[in-house]
Amino acid sequence: MSFSFTQWKTGTSANAYEFFGCHPDGQDTVFRVWAPGAENLYVTGSFCGWDPCRYPMQETEPGLFCLTIPGISQYDVYKYVRMTADGQPVFKSDPFAFHAETAPANASKVYAMGNHAWGDGKWMSRRSPDGPLNLYQLHAGAFRTYAGGEPLNYCKLGEELASYLKKLGCTHADFLPLLEYMDPESWGRKTTGFFAITSRYGVPDDFRQMVDVLHQAEIGAVMDWCPAGFPADDFGLADFAGGPYWEAGGQEGDFRFFDFRRPEVQSFLLSSACRLFEVFHLDGLRVAGTAQIAQRPGGREFLETLAAAVRRDFPSAFLIGGPECGAFSFREDPESAWRIMDMAAGKPGELPRAEPGRILELEAEEMRRESLIGRMPGSYDEKFARLRAGTACFRLFPGSKLSMMGNELAQFSAWQPYHELDWLLLDYELHRKFLYLLRSLNDFAQKSAAVRAEHPGSYRPLSLNAGAGIVGYIRQDEAGSQIFVLANFTENPAERLTIGVDRRGKYAELFNTDEAQYGGEGRSSGVNFAKLRPADGKPYCIEVNLPPFTTVYLYKSAGAKRPAKPV
Repeated sequence: MSFSFTQWKTGTSANAYEFFGCHPDGQDTVFRVWAPGAENLYVTGSFCGWDPCRYPMQETEPGLFCLTIPGISQYDVYKYVRMTADGQPVFKSDPFAFHAETAPANASKVYAMGNHAWGDGKWMSRRSPDGPLNLYQLHAGAFRTYAGGEPLNYCKLGEELASYLKKLGCTHADFLPLLEYMDPESWGRKTTGFFAITSRYGVPDDFRQMVDVLHQAEIGAVMDWCPAGFPADDFGLADFAGGPYWEAGGQEGDFRFFDFRRPEVQSFLLSSACRLFEVFHLDGLRVAGTAQIAQRPGGREFLETLAAAVRRDFPSAFLIGGPECGAFSFREDPESAWRIMDMAAGKPGELPRAEPGRILELEAEEMRRESLIGRMPGSYDEKFARLRAGTACFRLFPGSKLSMMGNELAQFSAWQPYHELDWLLLDYELHRKFLYLLRSLNDFAQKSAAVRAEHPGSYRPLSLNAGAGIVGYIRQDEAGSQIFVLANFTENPAERLTIGVDRRGKYAELFNTDEAQYGGEGRSSGVNFAKLRPADGKPYCIEVNLPPFTTVYLYKSAGAKRPAKPV
């Protein structure tokens, strides 16, 4: 699809990056920038000793400034310059730059993408925007580091993640924002370069290589994307042409919201998102700040336009957003995830409602405050028992899942953007066994038709009448086979817990978080065959023994092949 200036000015352009920015063309390099209201603009950089007035641009259309310069090389640094009324130069980075200096430096870099030979054709032809998903959220610089403490580059990170996530049983890697940013404490959420993959871990072609490696290992690639606004840096979009244009009136601290009423702003952001799908083969975007965007004038319309553009141009990709994003593929639901984990930690509560199209999230912001196991009360052993029980109850609850890196290690410390995960914890038995439990759960969930099912009747909560802290639900596949998920989040055993059932026959224990291989004491639920005794309005019943801080899965076949027990 060729660039249309008409679409740009009507807010429907999704490929403006093909026109704007810096484009090497043989021996020449073409610069184009959108700066309505600017009286004069110049291009400067390392190729002219940063002379601010050496290369004046021409305004070829109202707001459109262009210039062609010969003899510029890959990786040369540059900026745009405008002159104030008193003749002072103001240096601005290119809003459409494809590459940039590594922070704290902030100049744009000339960069022509290479001809990457993609090897992910099989993945791209089979991928789907449907769930369920199991996303592993990570900070690219704090997953693993080299021996000297430097973060892995994109290529090495891709190799490490492909192997690790395959074994862990995750479907996708979800990267915290990787578009260029300055403030390391923002974890990438304050974007300064909406078309530039951050140079902290390599060049854009390295990022493509990472995605390709993940896809060939059948692991999807998702990125958090932050289109609400931008920081008010002097080199950035703020007052770009001498006054507000990209930004709406008002700001929060050093953050300025985009003016979503402007068609060119919508085209700018649509193009940023679609370039990530087109050029980098991303499978999804987790759109941050959707509640704030929806409250801004024109914001809700922008979110709807974004969803329509992605459905049209990338129908096998998906978007994740808040509940205000009804047209997105998935809706974020951190509340339900934390309700289950809070119950495991001993807080009173009930299981959340099950709704389609949700992603239950245990995500970075909460994990930055306190780790999952750090929230569990009690002794060292009790913390692990609670975490095992909560994780098993959470994993089979309806909906896609997102969990921040480090949770799988039962890492006590909150994650740090400057420090790799505490991999040394795997030298300790309970941490090692918890990782094994999570791998077993993920493998089981991927292979179980009852867990993947989303038809009416695929989920039913149980009324156990056993007091606070003892909960359960049923997952059922289309053939009628059932998995009973029963959780005891209390310190006391629940003995001979009676549950009414519709069918007689064997109810086999598939999984028990108290098994010794997961770090427990090896106590069984003791259930086997249903009894011909009415309970809870059902003609039969089973009796279950639930050890303290334990979740068990029971299986009742409808005649189909029994699912493999997690090992």
